[in-house]
Amino acid sequence: MAFTQLLQGSFTSDGTGRKILVPSSADYFRVVNYKQIGLNPNPGVGVIFEWFNGVTAADQAIGWSKTNSTNAMNADIITSGGFTYVTTAPVTEAQAPNAITAITAANPAVVTQTNTYAEGDFIRLYNTTGMKQIGGMIFQISSVSGSGYTLLGLPATASNGFAAAGTAGYTRRISKFAAVNPQFLYVTNISQASQAVVSLSFDPTNYLAVGMKLYFSVPNSFGMTQINGLTGKILAINAVSAASNIGAYNVTVDIDSSAFTAFAFPASSLSPTATLFATVAPAGASTQYNPSTMTYTGYNFSLQPFHSSNPTPYMYLAAGANSPAGVSGDQIVWQCYKSETGVDDMSDQ
Repeated sequence: MAFTQLLQGSFTSDGTGRKILVPSSADYFRVVNYKQIGLNPNPGVGVIFEWFNGVTAADQAIGWSKTNSTNAMNADIITSGGFTYVTTAPVTEAQAPNAITAITAANPAVVTQTNTYAEGDFIRLYNTTGMKQIGGMIFQISSVSGSGYTLLGLPATASNGFAAAGTAGYTRRISKFAAVNPQFLYVTNISQASQAVVSLSFDPTNYLAVGMKLYFSVPNSFGMTQINGLTGKILAINAVSAASNIGAYNVTVDIDSSAFTAFAFPASSLSPTATLFATVAPAGASTQYNPSTMTYTGYNFSLQPFHSSNPTPYMYLAAGANSPAGVSGDQIVWQCYKSETGVDDMSDQ
């Protein structure tokens, strides 16, 4: 069976998975770990990985690895930690659920969990106990270690509806990109002020811009239902903590919430029967005019509704000593091919 090479490239592994944009209908993808193929590691590691469209399942690969401390090669099917060919967005790369040990009732909340996450990863929490209010929400994580991380956007205090700490649950890492951006964001608190400060579950600086308008959706099970259905213009965007009980990831809007009831999550005992979640979503944009300078500001074309944020198709390479993206410092060479006859003809060759 003949193949035509479409693309080739290389990268130095940082120890995390890698996305590589490829043309549609790619049929064969090959990776060579150029650093490890010249060594005789003990234990042996994978050095060549192959993927065939229509044959290799998601997160799998054909892997060629070196026998311990020799140049002898073994071939096998890698059942996890291989390639995932992604043709539509949004997407969650293949990953097993990861158990949580605890979540603190604090501002910000801290999760105890054995993990391999990276700074800035997005994770979805589910099956939470003690904090059922946040089951299903997406958070951006920071201060990551192998034993836990911080949820900077979650002020999980008693005044915000959290009567007790979380005791268990699960997470999955998800894609940071939706099919279209800006996307809706989860609200975790709102201040009572002449200009409301809205805390969000992940950093808004990559999704929103000053001048953009936000539409509020706050269910009856939450506090501050007076803001439900209102539209406010963003006056400021921050990635640091604000005063009072506001989380680190927040925006300021031109809505006077000083006379509204306090924002709070529903009690854990009400979830999941209570309507979830409080959110904001883009509702257009406007500029701000400065009469002194006679200039308009507050309109960022690169962040305005609405644009695709995650090009597809792409090949996702899982990381690890026996995975195509390798470990930190590995030199990875990759090649993408198109079959001239199609994969259906493989059985006839």
